[in-house]
Amino acid sequence: MSIAKYDYRLIQRPQNVPLVHRTLWGAATAIFWAAYLYLWLPAITMLAWLLGLREGWIRIYRDSDQVDPFVFVSLPLICAACALLVIAWAEYNRRRFSGVERRMPMPQVPHEEIARGLGTTPELARRLAASRVVTLVMGEDARPVALLEEGMAAAT
Repeated sequence: MSIAKYDYRLIQRPQNVPLVHRTLWGAATAIFWAAYLYLWLPAITMLAWLLGLREGWIRIYRDSDQVDPFVFVSLPLICAACALLVIAWAEYNRRRFSGVERRMPMPQVPHEEIARGLGTTPELARRLAASRVVTLVMGEDARPVALLEEGMAAAT
């Protein structure tokens, strides 16, 4: 695998790009995101229509030409209560499970047992355990037969 040439178009240090360029590119990005979301509006409108949101808006607001004070006050309170409930549950779990390591350390498994489980040689299991990044070469019987390290074939 060859190392790609340095690409001057990639920004390695964004803090070195002039503020005007960053601002213009940020504005261009915002404009294109707005256009993208605008294209999604018909799908969002259809989904809202299918869920009955338009009918709910008509019943709550338009029929009486005012927002029902109960709805105006109760909905934020219900949202706050739900948020507090989720936060309380998360805090309860954090206090209950923090500071206690419940997982037991893994016992050392001999390489021969790993080799037997994989259906390969103990030497291949030793090399597999000693390697960080490898590609396994599998045989016809779906068992490892070799390791490829750094582009070089290291057959057993």
